[in-house]
Amino acid sequence: MKSGIYKVEIIDKRTALLKPLNEEDEQYTFPVSEFTHEVSAGDMVEIWLEGTHWRTKYLEEETRSVKSHLKDFKKRLLNED
Repeated sequence: MKSGIYKVEIIDKRTALLKPLNEEDEQYTFPVSEFTHEVSAGDMVEIWLEGTHWRTKYLEEETRSVKSHLKDFKKRLLNED
């Protein structure tokens, strides 16, 4: 797996199937527990390697899922308390 922007295709219990935006025939699996946000199918995420750990970022502007936007909004409200 390499750093880049991915679409979360499927979530199967503890693993997410990711498809890179710029490569049609590549796909990768990634542990759901490694995401820094609650991930849903259809989310757009940026993933990069920082030292020896993978880091993730939810791309709100790129994600078209209302469910994902609501989850992100709720998380931000809870973190502000």
